[in-house]
Amino acid sequence: MFGPAVSRLARTLGLAVFFLSGAAQGEPQTRAAWRTALCSVGTRGDAWTETRWCNGLTWDLLLLRQRNRDFGLGPYVEVSTAGFWDARFGGGASLLVPVNENFPLLLSLGVYDHALAEPALGATLFWGARSYNFDGAYNYALGVYASAQRDLGGERASLVNVGLEIDGFFLAAPFILGVQALR
Repeated sequence: MFGPAVSRLARTLGLAVFFLSGAAQGEPQTRAAWRTALCSVGTRGDAWTETRWCNGLTWDLLLLRQRNRDFGLGPYVEVSTAGFWDARFGGGASLLVPVNENFPLLLSLGVYDHALAEPALGATLFWGARSYNFDGAYNYALGVYASAQRDLGGERASLVNVGLEIDGFFLAAPFILGVQALR
């Protein structure tokens, strides 16, 4: 007796929810990664005085994205070293350009400090896997990068590197799985 009425009501409510619901709003996406590369270090205006092994940690937060095809913009911070004794840290702004849905370009521009002595300007270009995460706020990234930094004072030292950027999840996953296996 109530079956058809309930069915019509359910269909009406379902259609109302479908047509009246707004667009899904994207939430901020973040990631942390390790960068490793061979790099060139230059002094006194030379671009390449010696070669070192550069490593660093980077973190960013991208805003304004709701899907893979959207541009993203947000802050980043970075701590790095050239040869394990040349410390650099800084941050700035990153712009994600969706040239491909799953392989966007990420351009980062920032201000750095070189060995607590010299201010520097820097830029990084990342290309690799980095799609929008519809299920959470963490955004996996894996790809290649190129970066350059230039001191503003003194010796006008420069640092140029091209290398790999490996997401922190991929580095932590073996340890997480190992702990879970031991339980």
